[in-house]
Amino acid sequence: KTHHRLAAFASAPVLVAGAVLGVMLLWAGGTSAAPFISQSSASGMNLMNKASEDDDSDFPYGYHEVEECGIDFKIVNVVHSNLGNQGPDSGDEGIVYNCTESNNGKYMRNVLVKVNARSDYSSKSAHLNGKHHDFGSIRVDSGKKVDVRFSIFDMDEKPLTVKFFRITFYDLDEGPHHTSKEYIIADGMNDEDVAKDSEVEEKKVHGGEKFMASEIGNGADNPDLSTQLTDEQKERSVVLEFKDVHHFDTTLGSTTGKSPRAFAFALHSALACKTVKYAITTTDTTTATESGTTSPAPFLWIRGIATAAAVVACWPSL
Repeated sequence: KTHHRLAAFASAPVLVAGAVLGVMLLWAGGTSAAPFISQSSASGMNLMNKASEDDDSDFPYGYHEVEECGIDFKIVNVVHSNLGNQGPDSGDEGIVYNCTESNNGKYMRNVLVKVNARSDYSSKSAHLNGKHHDFGSIRVDSGKKVDVRFSIFDMDEKPLTVKFFRITFYDLDEGPHHTSKEYIIADGMNDEDVAKDSEVEEKKVHGGEKFMASEIGNGADNPDLSTQLTDEQKERSVVLEFKDVHHFDTTLGSTTGKSPRAFAFALHSALACKTVKYAITTTDTTTATESGTTSPAPFLWIRGIATAAAVVACWPSL
């Protein structure tokens, strides 16, 4: 009996040390905050018309969804508004917007975006040009059009070429009896996107791509925020994407009718963002991927050591 008590007593430190080591190693190799990333990467119509196709079985412990939009520009305020020398401000022709540039929501810098008329322009509601809610706004009377140039500058008004620039035109609609149909003509973009069930008709014309409204609209269905759009509002929007650009030209116009038209635009787009899922997982699935697959965790071997330590700790009592 004495011999067994001495053996047990002698094994106690080993048992305690093994248990402590096992707990520490299990803690180190336990649930990890490292994300498992699965991207439903889609721009334009792809994103708008599908929820993430990832199998939820990839996220047995749940996940957080984060919307990432890459490089975006946001209109902060109007510095000057005098498109086509129609006011409301005097001085230089054109509209000047103070904008922020961000990358996935992280602020990068402020820039100036200028809009200048490249053709004759007049509108009975030109005094409303500039900004409405968080949209840029340009008024065009029915039966008229205006060629405009968007240009990007730094805050010292030096020409600036940016790697990526996106502009979204919203609420392309028409008046009663298919009059006052809004349209945009653009060229030189690297890509354009509309919704799968878009109400915007697209066709090639001399001078680029023409996007024209096809459904009647009214003030009640106009969007208030570019980041909070109904399905119908998305279906009346078009995204133009440019790369390595300092300036680009578009034509904003309306067919004949009685309704004055307001072209609303934003220098970013919820239509062209991607949804990223950050999984709450154990260390078995901590490696980040974009394909929905997992890879062995870097701490998986720790569990093997922990198990071995526990066995060693218990061995003297066996």
